[in-house]
Amino acid sequence: MTSRFNIASVPEDIKIPAPRLVVYGEPKVGKTSFASGAPAPLLLQTEDGAAGLRIPKIPETPCETWEELMECLRHVLREDHDRKTLIIDTLDKAELLAQKKVLEEQFEGDKKKYMAYYVGPVIAGEMISQVLFALDVIRKTKNMNIILIAHDGLLPGANALGDDFKKWAPSLSKYAWNRVRDWADQIGHAQSRFAVDKGKAKELGKDRWLHFRGSPGRDAGCRVGYELPDKIKLNWDEYQSHMGDKLND
Repeated sequence: MTSRFNIASVPEDIKIPAPRLVVYGEPKVGKTSFASGAPAPLLLQTEDGAAGLRIPKIPETPCETWEELMECLRHVLREDHDRKTLIIDTLDKAELLAQKKVLEEQFEGDKKKYMAYYVGPVIAGEMISQVLFALDVIRKTKNMNIILIAHDGLLPGANALGDDFKKWAPSLSKYAWNRVRDWADQIGHAQSRFAVDKGKAKELGKDRWLHFRGSPGRDAGCRVGYELPDKIKLNWDEYQSHMGDKLND
C-alpha cells in the first residue's frame, strides 16, 4: 500500500513546480513589461497600469472590490484556457482592496476604530493569505507560473546589535509582506542603477536590473531549486535563460 508517509530513498529526478515570483520596484521601471514576456500571460489587474500591453487581462477594468479580485481567481481556476502564467498587478493595490473591505464591513467606515491598536490593518494584511492559497491551487491545478508585482517602499529592519534601520521591500504592510515573503520561491527587486553625489541621485545608464541577492537593506532571494544570479537585467529572455525547464512554457 502506498502512502504519503512511506519512508523512501531520495528520487533521482526531482520535479520542480512552476515558480512563484515576486517582482517589486519603483514606478515605471518596467515590472509589468518584464512580466508580460512570460509564456502565455494572463494579467489580473488591480490597477490601471497596463493599458499599452497587448496581453489578455481580467477583469476588463481593474478590480474595484476584494470580492471581484477573488472572483477573478476562481474564474482562472474554473475555466478552460491556454494561459501558462498568471500575473497580479499590483499586490499592494490588492491589499488596499482588503483594507477597504475590512474598514467598511467590520468597522462601519470608522477609521479611528479601524486604526485602534492597528487591529484593522492586521486583519486586512492577513487576508492576503486567501490570495496566496488560491494562487497555490491554480498553480497546482493549472500548472501556471505565478508572478506578483508590487511597488517598492521602505520597511523597518530590526537590528539586535544596534539601531533599527529601513530596508527596501514591497509597499505592503508587514502583516501582508511577511506572508508573501515566506510563500514566494523568488523575490526580485527591480531598480535602475544610480549613485548619490552631494545628496542627489544620478542615474547611471539606461539598463534596469532585477536583484535577487538579499541584504540587510533589501528583501530579495531565491528558494533552493530556484536559484538565480545575484542580479540580472530586467529582461524576460534573460530570466528565462537562467530558469531553463523550471518554467511552464
